Amino acid sequence: PPPPASQPFQKRQPSTSPSSNQCLATIVSYPQLLQHEESLATASSSNGSIGANAYDVMAWMSYLESVDDALDSLHDGLSSMESLSISNTAGASADARTISVDSAGRTLHISRVMAPGITHTPKSLGKEIGKLISVRIWVGERAVSLLPGSYKLWRFHLIFLGGLLEKNKTSGAV
Repeated sequence: PPPPASQPFQKRQPSTSPSSNQCLATIVSYPQLLQHEESLATASSSNGSIGANAYDVMAWMSYLESVDDALDSLHDGLSSMESLSISNTAGASADARTISVDSAGRTLHISRVMAPGITHTPKSLGKEIGKLISVRIWVGERAVSLLPGSYKLWRFHLIFLGGLLEKNKTSGAV
């Protein structure tokens, strides 16, 4: 039913899904990604409309490439940590090793053992990679929804999704 006449009409704010909120929380933790997110909204007006940069294909491509670069550096850090533990079978000394990874303006310190100054273990780094993959998918979907006629964006997004399917196929996950 319509609101009573005594209550003024209130503009309803668009709701964001929990996954959108989680993706935004992840983006905020990476300064370079946050910079891209802010640049997309820079030219927006005070009424909450979409900024002019949101219709710039190259701005979206740059954003997606930045997320890809962040993912690559995290994957490299994880593989370095795994190769470190394989090459050094001395036990305690391998556990004490720390690797620092710079990813999209954020520095992560990885070790097998949590200690002061250590931000991630290999297991929590795997979860962080999963969060960034979700961010990459979310940003790609936003880009192609705003610019559905952009072959470049569709191709870039679908190649990424196809790569994820290939990785899942080869790792045995369905």
